[in-house]
Amino acid sequence: MRALRRRPRGIGGAHASGRERTGRPVRATSKVEDMAKPKQAKAPDDPGADLALPRPPGAIRRWLDRHPRAVDWTIAVVCQAPLLVIAIVLPATGTAGALDVAWALITVAVGFTALLLRRRFPLEGVIAVTILPLVGTLLPLTNDASGWIDVYVLLYSLGVHSTTRRMWIGYGIAALGAIITAVIVQLGVGENPLVPAGVGIPMLIFYLVPTLLGMSVGGRRRYIAAIIARAEDLARERDQRAKLAVTEERARVAREMHDIVSHGLTVMVTLSEGAAAQAEAGAQGAPDAMRRVASAGRDALADMRRLLGLLRDPDAPADLAPQPTANDVDDLIEGFREAGMPVRWTHSGAPLRADDSDRPDIPLAAYRILQEGLTNVLRHAPGTPHVDVSVDNHSDELVITIENARPDRRVASEQEMRGAGRGLIGARERAALHGGTVEAGPTPRGGWRLRAVLRKDMP
Repeated sequence: MRALRRRPRGIGGAHASGRERTGRPVRATSKVEDMAKPKQAKAPDDPGADLALPRPPGAIRRWLDRHPRAVDWTIAVVCQAPLLVIAIVLPATGTAGALDVAWALITVAVGFTALLLRRRFPLEGVIAVTILPLVGTLLPLTNDASGWIDVYVLLYSLGVHSTTRRMWIGYGIAALGAIITAVIVQLGVGENPLVPAGVGIPMLIFYLVPTLLGMSVGGRRRYIAAIIARAEDLARERDQRAKLAVTEERARVAREMHDIVSHGLTVMVTLSEGAAAQAEAGAQGAPDAMRRVASAGRDALADMRRLLGLLRDPDAPADLAPQPTANDVDDLIEGFREAGMPVRWTHSGAPLRADDSDRPDIPLAAYRILQEGLTNVLRHAPGTPHVDVSVDNHSDELVITIENARPDRRVASEQEMRGAGRGLIGARERAALHGGTVEAGPTPRGGWRLRAVLRKDMP
């Protein structure tokens, strides 16, 4: 039974007993389990090391990032404290009226509010503190307590927390307000506003510095945030791919295990029943049949040990054997014939060889589908008068057809073996990997037909 002795390539492993050479027991872990194990968490002081993320800021920067409201309150108090002191001491000077004090308090209140809300409404804050000096020049004030520092802070905040378009709008409003205020002041003192041309130009430069600084800081922060978000997306995609790989590996192992166990045990049961029948009839072939049963069992057990050995220790050198392909169909069919199945098979088209195929994995899929189909016939249709197998190798597809005639009901009822239907599921999965299909169903004459199509032109 040469077909039953085929050993898939790459399925094997040393020390199948689960012990090292020293005799000490070792825990068997599979490649699937290793892939499914969660990665060890990184140390708290080195977050995102596996993603090559930017290094975290220092302790002061981290504290500031965690307490933005405290930072805003501190900036607002520091910027408005001098103006508040001026508003308090103005009455003591004797040169300021009630309007001066009221305007100073209004300026402090507006500036304080704008600085507190500088992260959410930076453009509105720039507009508010720009209008204040402009309105102050139009009022009959003895002392103007307007603070230009508020404009600098808000322009910086606008560059950090807003878009480039809104930043330049805010800069233009602040610069225009400064120029208009300077012109009004020049007119108020009786000078020609066009003569001192440099009155508004310094304000343009002074306002440009915090604006560009905020744009630089904000752009860097947004760039780093985009890098971190991209890295996190890639990490999630990597983890998802790992989970999919684990699922695919489990499905592949399950298919191989099913093929080995189902095929081997089915042949053993069939040969055992044949040997028992021969022994009851006093035939001379019973011992030979039992030897074939033992041989089939040893081959199946050896294949199982190789597969389990590979799962236990994937890094150990495997006991390799040639992978079965479509070229081994003759041996496969001969093995089923020895088990008592009347198989007739034909092949059309070019020979399918793994070494010259564009898809070297197609021959293995074809072999496994043939093996599963014939095993199903042996299990579910014992006593069938004949089984027709055809392999049609076209330029773009490989077509496999297995059709058995209507079995003898008396023999089928006595020898039929129940199955869970996972064999056809595995065959469909193998065909789907190659863009193909598997169709199975009864024939008009009471038999059963399985037809599989494997696409050879799939990328």
